[in-house]
Amino acid sequence: MLRKSASFITTGLLTLFISISCYSQNNGNSINLQQKEKQLQRLYDSIAKSNDDDVKTNLNKQITKIWKKLLPNPRTFDYPFDSLDKAGILKSPDDKLKLYNWNLPYEMGEHDYFCFIQYKPTDNDKQMLLFELEDKSDNMEKPEQKILKGNEWYGALYYKIIPIETRFDEVYYTLLAYDPNDYLTSKKIVDVLHFEKNKPVFGASIFKNQREISNRLIFEYGQFASMMLKYDENKEMIVYDHLSPSEPKYKGDREFYGPDFSYDGLKYENGVWNTYFDLDLRLNEINLDN
Repeated sequence: MLRKSASFITTGLLTLFISISCYSQNNGNSINLQQKEKQLQRLYDSIAKSNDDDVKTNLNKQITKIWKKLLPNPRTFDYPFDSLDKAGILKSPDDKLKLYNWNLPYEMGEHDYFCFIQYKPTDNDKQMLLFELEDKSDNMEKPEQKILKGNEWYGALYYKIIPIETRFDEVYYTLLAYDPNDYLTSKKIVDVLHFEKNKPVFGASIFKNQREISNRLIFEYGQFASMMLKYDENKEMIVYDHLSPSEPKYKGDREFYGPDFSYDGLKYENGVWNTYFDLDLRLNEINLDN
């Protein structure tokens, strides 16, 4: 998937680290957010309708440029942008983190991923930090073990933020994500984001599968399959389909993997997400002692 790396070179993404307090309130109030939202929606729609990769790339440059100018405005943190159905915009339950996330699909099946982070390190609404991420997944070996700092990022589409408090009273944001990947496989991802000296860090050694510890979880399966990965509020667990090959001879070939009608889950206990197998999801409460 060399296309992904090449696209990031041509789009010229740079690390962005901006303190919102540097911007005057008058400048922030002068922006018409509804107008900008409509402009963004038109551009996203144009990408979806286009069959030309060069046209898509140029449209995406316009989108990125608008977000760069728009997101330093502190009003955007509470503005919903709810008409942007082709971009994922999530705010954390603790009201300190907001993600702006989308993908750029190419005609050969590959995808580029883009994300901006707004983060409030304190309860002071006047202080907000902005980061632009750069997807490094294309050239990443053993991504489950990587710790990514600064603007480095394993690109995907986030759809759930789960804040957890660690044993050291830090907040770690567990993230559930989807990666359409290519024409052969898709992926679901469980990642974690936290901040060190007010800079983002992706990955942490908090995912435990029996004796194995990893910094993130990546589930890969066939393009025509559908994998469930969600956070169950009642069970206080991340629950998901267990994946298996359609036949034993395809073991290890992820193109032939899919749900096998059994379920596993992750429970946050003593500072780690512990894995539990063969769960009965029909029960409101799961006996984890079995």
